[in-house]
Amino acid sequence: MRYARLLCVSTLLVASFGLSLGLGAARADDFRIETKVYSGKVKSPLSQNTTLFRAGYVYDYLSIADRLEQVAVFDQPHGRFILLDPTRKLKAEVATDDVLLFATKLHTVAAKSSNAFTKFVADPDFDVTFSEDGELNLASTQLTYRLQTVPAASPEAAAQYREFSDAYARFNTMANPGSTPPFARLVVNAELAKRGLLPAEVQLTIPARSRAKAVSMRSEHIVSWRLLPRDEEKIAETAKQLVTFKKVDFGEFAPIAVTKR
Repeated sequence: MRYARLLCVSTLLVASFGLSLGLGAARADDFRIETKVYSGKVKSPLSQNTTLFRAGYVYDYLSIADRLEQVAVFDQPHGRFILLDPTRKLKAEVATDDVLLFATKLHTVAAKSSNAFTKFVADPDFDVTFSEDGELNLASTQLTYRLQTVPAASPEAAAQYREFSDAYARFNTMANPGSTPPFARLVVNAELAKRGLLPAEVQLTIPARSRAKAVSMRSEHIVSWRLLPRDEEKIAETAKQLVTFKKVDFGEFAPIAVTKR
C-alpha cells in the first residue's frame, strides 16, 4: 500500500449501483468542512480534505500538494466505504462491518499490550475540561488533544459528524497498518457530540517515548452550513465515477491513509 503521513450522492446514480438516495435521510443536514493537516512547525499542509455531507451520505476528497488523490464515499445506509482513485479510474468497497470487526480485534490486542502507550490508547482515560470560549481539552501523560470548537447547526449535524468521524477513524487505522489505534479519537468525538460541537482546530501532542519521537499534529477545519455550486458539481462527477470506474479488491486499490485529522 502507498501511504501519506498525515485526519453526499446525487440523483445521477443509477439504481443498479445500489445507492438509492434520500431514503431514510429526511433528517440529514447538508454541510461542508474544509480541512488542512499540518505536522510540527511546517507551514505547508501535509494534506487537504473537502468533506461534503449530502442527504445522509458523506464524500471526502483528499488532496496532497493540491492534487486530488483519492475520494472516499461513506455510504452509511448500505454499510460501506467506497474508495475512488480518479487517476487510475478504480474503485473499491469496504464493509463497515469489516472495519468494526478489525477495530474490535485491534482493541483486544492493544488492551493486552505490555507497551504503556499502546495499552493506554486501547482504553484512554483523559482529564477533560471545556471552557466558555469553546476550548475542549483532553489531557493525559500519554497524549493530549486541544480543540477549538464551533456549535453544530443542529443535533442531527452533530450526530452525522460523529458517525462519519468514528467510522473514518476506524477505517483509516485498518488502511494504515501500524498506525495509532483509533480509540482516543473516538473519545474526542464522543466529547464533541455530547456538547453538540464540531472541531475548528485540533492539536494532537504525543510526548517522546522509548524508540519514538514526540509527535505534534494540527488540523484546521472550516465548517460551512450549506453546500456550494462547485460541491454539487463534485458530487455529480463522483456519481458518474461510481458507475464507470473499474471495481477492484481493497488490497489492490492501495488506499492512501490520512491520520490525525
